Amino acid sequence: MKKTVKMLAPYIAVGIFWFVLKNGWLTILVYHMQILLWNRNSFSDIKKPLFTQNIFMVLPAALAGPLLYFLLPYMTRINLALWLEQYHLSHISLIIMIPYFGLIHPMLEQIHWTPLRENHPIAHIMFAGYHILVLRSLLTIPWLILCFVLLMTASYAWRQMNKIGGLAVPVVSHVMADLGIIIATWLSTHIS
Repeated sequence: MKKTVKMLAPYIAVGIFWFVLKNGWLTILVYHMQILLWNRNSFSDIKKPLFTQNIFMVLPAALAGPLLYFLLPYMTRINLALWLEQYHLSHISLIIMIPYFGLIHPMLEQIHWTPLRENHPIAHIMFAGYHILVLRSLLTIPWLILCFVLLMTASYAWRQMNKIGGLAVPVVSHVMADLGIIIATWLSTHIS
């Protein structure tokens, strides 16, 4: 029961703060507060990875940002800047989100989802699913389906990385992906 409730943490935050209040910052902060509540003793699990052995596992995540930057015009059903503004993620708010989403969010998500993925294959679906709820008003259906598949694949890959190199390896991979994604998002709204 506890693990099911933990898997629902992002859904609770998205349901209330994304859909009802339409506030991206409140959504992520409430999600992260739940992660901190459920996982307060898990932060010591992150140890320095052996990059000489594990660097090639995390490099594919570095492609997320550049790919997104070039594909965004084909993926979205509405203007990205307007969509971000609708969720209070424009101007200075988006600039502050860059280090938060790119550095803090991946670490917290990996601490939260790693033990869930180890014991419950449905965790991969739950991880991918909440992202799709957030993106459903932005992306067209084919891109939503592709994102769902990619997120499930990333979740599975992070599970394998954790087994091979410890928690720090999927954290670094997730940081590379999310930092690239948020920078690509910012660039897409500021460079014509």
